[in-house]
Amino acid sequence: MIQRGADRRTGRGRRAGERGALSLEGPPLVTCPHCGSSVPSGEFCGHCGAHLSIGSARRTHAYTAVPSERVAHLSIISTLFPHLPHRRSGPFRVALVAAGALVVMLAALHLFAPATVAAVLVLPVLYLMYLYEVEIYETEPWLVIGATMVAGALLGLVFANITGVALSQLVLTGDRDTAFVLAGVVIPVVSQVLMLAGPLFIYLARDRFREPLDGLAFGAASALGFTLASSLIHFWPLLTGPLVAEGSPLDWAVRLARAGLLLSLINACTTAAVAASIWLHRYDRRRSTRPWHSSILAALLVAFGVQVALGAISFFVDDLVVNVAIFAIVAGLLLLYLRLVIHDALLVEGAVHEIGPDSPCPECHRVVPTMRFCPACGAARAAAPKQTRRRLAGGL
Repeated sequence: MIQRGADRRTGRGRRAGERGALSLEGPPLVTCPHCGSSVPSGEFCGHCGAHLSIGSARRTHAYTAVPSERVAHLSIISTLFPHLPHRRSGPFRVALVAAGALVVMLAALHLFAPATVAAVLVLPVLYLMYLYEVEIYETEPWLVIGATMVAGALLGLVFANITGVALSQLVLTGDRDTAFVLAGVVIPVVSQVLMLAGPLFIYLARDRFREPLDGLAFGAASALGFTLASSLIHFWPLLTGPLVAEGSPLDWAVRLARAGLLLSLINACTTAAVAASIWLHRYDRRRSTRPWHSSILAALLVAFGVQVALGAISFFVDDLVVNVAIFAIVAGLLLLYLRLVIHDALLVEGAVHEIGPDSPCPECHRVVPTMRFCPACGAARAAAPKQTRRRLAGGL
C-alpha cells in the first residue's frame, strides 16, 4: 500500500489490474505553473499537457500522440495514423515494410504492372484498415469513406484524364511555356483544391465530427484516393501492356517509390495539414495563443507552395534520381510539419479542465485520473481510438 501510494504521488500510476480500494483515494493535487490549474500529481499536467518535472509547456521531446517519440521524429505510422496506439502499430509497420519488399521483388522479376498496382495501393489500403481499426467514421462509415477516399478517387480519375490529354497536346505542339503553366501551376493548385473538396463537404455537412484529428484523417484519406486514381491513369499504358515487360528493375523501383510512396505521402500530408488546421480553427477558442504554424493561413501556404514547387521541379528536372531525392526530402519535411500541427491540435484539447474517475490510459495502460492528458505518460486522450474512449466512458 505504501509503495502504491508512492507510485501515485510520483505520477507513475498503476497498471489496469491494480484497481481496488486505492482507486477511491483522491490523488495529491499540485498547481501547474503553466496553466495555473490544480491537477493530479504526475509527470505531466492533465489539463494543458505540460511536462511538470522539467517545466516544458511545449514538450517537444514528448509527442502528444505517442509520448515515447519526439515531435521532430520521422515516422509515417505515428504521423498519418495518430489515433493508433503505439502497441497496436506493429502490424501496420510490418505491412508497410512488407509491401515495399513486394514491390521491389515484383520489379526485379520485370513484373512492372503488378508492381505498380501494389505500389499505389499500399498507403490507401493501410489507411482504410486504420479507419476501420480506430472507427474515426463513428456511425457513418459509408458517408466518410464515400466523401473522402471514393470522392477523391473519382475526382482524381476525371482530372487526370482531362489534364493528361491537354498536357500531351501541348508537348506535341512544342508550346513549352503553356505546358509549364499547366504542369507547374494549374495542375498542382487544382489538384490540391480537389483533394480538399471531400473533407470540406464533411466539415460543412457534419459538425458532429469536431475533433482536429477527424479533419486530419479525412484530408489524408481524400488525398490518398485522389493520388491512387491519378497514378493509375498515369501508368495505364503499362498496366494494359504485357505482364513481363522490358526495362531496368532499379529504374522502375525508383519510379514506383516516387509514385507509390513519396507522392502519396506528400499529398496526404499537405491535405491533412490544411484540413486539421480548419477543424482546429473551429474547435480552438484560444487562437491568440496558438503557434502560427498550425494556423489555416500557414497550412495553406505550405500546401499550395509545396505543390507548385514540386510541379515546377518535375517539369524542369529530368534526372530521375535527383527528382526522387527532392521528393523524398520534401516528404520528410512535410511529415515533420504535420506532426507539429498534430502536436498543437492535441495540446489545444486541454481547453476543458476536469478531473474524472480513475481509468486506464489508452497509451501506457496505467490507471490514472481521467483528464485530457495522462498524468503518467502525457498522451492526449483525444489521440486514443474513439471506440476505446467510448468503452472507457461507458465503464466509469
